[in-house]
Amino acid sequence: MAFKRILDEYSDPVSYKQKFMDQNAFLVYYSKGFDGPNRPTMESGEVPKQTYQYGARNDAWTAYNDVLAELAFCKKEMGASNVEDILQPLNRTVAALDDYLSLAPPSDVKEAFHILTAKQIN
Repeated sequence: MAFKRILDEYSDPVSYKQKFMDQNAFLVYYSKGFDGPNRPTMESGEVPKQTYQYGARNDAWTAYNDVLAELAFCKKEMGASNVEDILQPLNRTVAALDDYLSLAPPSDVKEAFHILTAKQIN
């Protein structure tokens, strides 16, 4: 679970509003997000960045899990899979991580790339 933990530590925290809506989804759904007279509905406004981050994280985790399952199958059933069976979920993993990183500040991505590049040289 280090995969999810690392991404969660970097992601925006879940807001109080989102926690409330998640814990009271039944009420929010049937009240159509009513939060009192002369107030906007709870569901109005922009979708928080955290929602997109967790979505991309979950997509990456699912695809990565598929890669591991396919590798385990290949190991067990030699010759039953081809390279495409492994590349397809691997490409989905990379695409989901690209989506996740597209939400990060460019300066953070640049710094991380610099750190990774320096470690490869040493």
